[in-house]
Amino acid sequence: MARPTRRGRAARIKARTDAPILYKPTLNRNVGPVNLLSEEGIEKIHAAVLHIVENIGVEFRDASALEDWRKAGARVDGERVRIGRDLFMALIGYIPDGYKFHARNPERSVDVGGANSIFANCYGAPFVYDLDGIRRPSQLADSQNFLRLAQMSPAMHVAGVLPVEPQDIPVPERHLDLVSSALTLSDKPIMGSVTSEIAARDTLDMLRIVFGEEHLEQNVVVTALLNCNSPLVWDETMLQSLRVYAAANQPALLTPFLLAGASGPASPLGGVAQLLAEALAGMAYAQMIRRGCPMVLGVALMGVSMKTGAPMLGTAEPGLMNLLVGQMARFYGVPWRSCTMWSGSKMADLQAGYDSANAMWPVLLGGCNYIMHSAGFLEGSLGVSYAKWVQDSHQLEGFYRFFEGIRSEDLEPLLGDIAEVGPGGHFLGTDHTRENPFVVNTLQNNDSYEQWLEDGAKSAELVGAEEARRMLAAYAPPPLPEETAAALNEFTQSRRQLYRA
Repeated sequence: MARPTRRGRAARIKARTDAPILYKPTLNRNVGPVNLLSEEGIEKIHAAVLHIVENIGVEFRDASALEDWRKAGARVDGERVRIGRDLFMALIGYIPDGYKFHARNPERSVDVGGANSIFANCYGAPFVYDLDGIRRPSQLADSQNFLRLAQMSPAMHVAGVLPVEPQDIPVPERHLDLVSSALTLSDKPIMGSVTSEIAARDTLDMLRIVFGEEHLEQNVVVTALLNCNSPLVWDETMLQSLRVYAAANQPALLTPFLLAGASGPASPLGGVAQLLAEALAGMAYAQMIRRGCPMVLGVALMGVSMKTGAPMLGTAEPGLMNLLVGQMARFYGVPWRSCTMWSGSKMADLQAGYDSANAMWPVLLGGCNYIMHSAGFLEGSLGVSYAKWVQDSHQLEGFYRFFEGIRSEDLEPLLGDIAEVGPGGHFLGTDHTRENPFVVNTLQNNDSYEQWLEDGAKSAELVGAEEARRMLAAYAPPPLPEETAAALNEFTQSRRQLYRA
């Protein structure tokens, strides 16, 4: 006699994945933010920031930037720039408190700033942990796969541009493949290349092909990630790219990469004061290029192991520092960015889960607006795992639901249900239960042990890899007008030939 087919987890996944994707809009947080600092504490950090920029100074290793600062009235000694507090605060005051981030599909556009949060793709890892869990150098095909996965993930708002570094593409032309891939494989907001001034200009030219010159001039259609060399150095490459994007009224995430105990003090208060001075100095400079250009205060925080010097992720002190940065960003009236879902683990294991969750909670509770690396990172951000990426992207939907907060509802019908069910009954059959299911992560196994064994006793890593394979097989590119696609291809090919000449 044939054994009856059991409709379990596989059937639930099929029912979910056969349905159209219900994309999540910008998360409007109704939980938090957590404020750790008193007014006195805020003023203490602010005073430290002003002391750093005014008396210690920040190096701008770029001749044009030094001349701009000199003309603005800052004290320039070699490459060291000391910015008077009045000039510093006046420039910060031009930065908008938020902006709309336009996608080529208007339905995917999102809002940055205020009580809004968005989740963005991973960025820049040189290695991948592939669908078989094998660690290897990343390639363009991997970057394109993670863009496809981002397109298909309901709560991943920003597809990005550089999920992993494609080691098989020469650096001078790498940005051409990455930006064109982001614009064709996804219709969500994208990020821009910053590897050189040429790469930044090419990015904007490709965006003009897709969005049009006038639309780009009047709207934010890209956000670039620019890293400060902590402590207290902005280098020429980052500043050249910053000028390109700011001149076009496109924002950047001005981000110190602070290793507490190494490139910054092993102190939450001291480290936050330093990174604020670094980020805000870059944001202030952008306002000299174009007044009122949107900018984002960036944060990339890690602790450092005193045993090995290696970065530690998901630990308590960086979490506290994210809460402090969030409160200070609100004090300065600027949106802020941070990093999450990363781990020092070398596989998608229990440590990876702990590290990722411990990184995400303080960032969201701190009111972060632009949340980078929202899926996939392992190995201290050096590698991206397909399996973990998919598992993390499903976790985002749970975080999204939590921070939506409590929904208003009429209690009177529920009191009627309680009266009808009475003592000892159950609510499984009520209309309310059927119409208001909890958010369910279909990749998590809540079956009995026996059912789990029967289904193959699969680990979370294996389930994530299987789902990644399914998603990539089911991917369909979002529509792009043929003439736009042709113009984009013509541009990239002509530039490629130029760089190879």
